[in-house]
Amino acid sequence: MRQFFLAALLVISPNIASADAIYGCWTNGKERLVVEFSKVISPSGASPQAQIDRHTAIFTAPEGERNAGQTLIFRQLNDNEIARTIQGSANSTNREIWNPCDLAIS
Repeated sequence: MRQFFLAALLVISPNIASADAIYGCWTNGKERLVVEFSKVISPSGASPQAQIDRHTAIFTAPEGERNAGQTLIFRQLNDNEIARTIQGSANSTNREIWNPCDLAIS
């Protein structure tokens, strides 16, 4: 019964990142990314086509956003961190750590 309650809580609490999954809201302190089961909402509010699985979201940054036209990979590291990298970039300075955020707009 406890597991059912926890699963229901995650479903009705879309403003927190799901434990052990990339789904939810993430921030680098300046930008927000929302990963849903079937789409992402990029920092500008666009919904680019994305490949999403339980721990990874991959999409091309839309025009007008930082790194526009480049393929971005967001990979979950743990319950509180995802790493953002640019596909094909061997430069470790292109890796950013993002953390869970609240969906409320301030």
